[in-house]
Amino acid sequence: MKLVQLLGSKSKSDFAIYLGHTIAALGKRVLIVDSTNNNEYQHAFIQLEGNEHLYEFQDVDILINTKSLQELITKLSNANETLENYDCIIVDANDNSTIINDWPKFQHVLYISDNTRFTITQDIAILNDYVDSTGTTVLKRVHFESAHKIPNDYLDVLINNRLEFKLIDDPLEYDDLEHKLRNFMQHEGVIPYSKLPKDYRRLLKSIVTEIYDIGNKDFDASTHSGPLGFLFGRFKSKVTSNNETKLINHVEETNLDEQTQPLLILKNTKQSTNTKLNKPDDSNMTANKKNKEAVGG
Repeated sequence: MKLVQLLGSKSKSDFAIYLGHTIAALGKRVLIVDSTNNNEYQHAFIQLEGNEHLYEFQDVDILINTKSLQELITKLSNANETLENYDCIIVDANDNSTIINDWPKFQHVLYISDNTRFTITQDIAILNDYVDSTGTTVLKRVHFESAHKIPNDYLDVLINNRLEFKLIDDPLEYDDLEHKLRNFMQHEGVIPYSKLPKDYRRLLKSIVTEIYDIGNKDFDASTHSGPLGFLFGRFKSKVTSNNETKLINHVEETNLDEQTQPLLILKNTKQSTNTKLNKPDDSNMTANKKNKEAVGG
């Protein structure tokens, strides 16, 4: 099992889901643990029902409001799951909870940053706590540029050069499409991976190939990547309605700005396996066939 830690006060929920989605392309079962102090995933991606904590979001599971390993084990047990059922667990924190609480040693740690002043000022304490707790002086970094650029060594100076940052790939340039895709994913419950900029998809691929120590050719073969790097047709919820299929096709053909009423299709993990869908009538079957072709079958 791979244990991945995402550090930093920047909102990382969309990045974590894209990363989990890319890992799932290898046929891995992925769990994202929301250890944020503002329950970001619960408010942005999930419709709560009762006392449930574990939810399926397309091809990844999300466990909300979990601050320690013991909480993780207990909540998984309540959902009839165990740590061993997952091939990769991604823990997202925007404070020092995953540093000071009883988490095991993370095999892979990624610091996710941007240029906003809020993120930088919050990250100073997180990074200092990380050095003090682990003794680590080198940290892998994924950086999102903002419209206003700052000196590359600005953060280094603020933390007294206590850490050496290793960029996994070039910084991702500011792109308004990223925000549109995040909002779309939150409202529609569909991961718009193929709409991501090419550089973003390349970054995700670089991270996953490093985590699993595989070459690009092996990754492409395992994920059935096409020549443009898209992942075709392997990522659909266990329960897919006709409306969801139509929505995916609609997204591929229209601008995201033209989306209308959101379709809330999030499914509870325990309930999704028991849900029965109405059989589509003959008039929809031809359209569904075309939709599957549009997204890769």
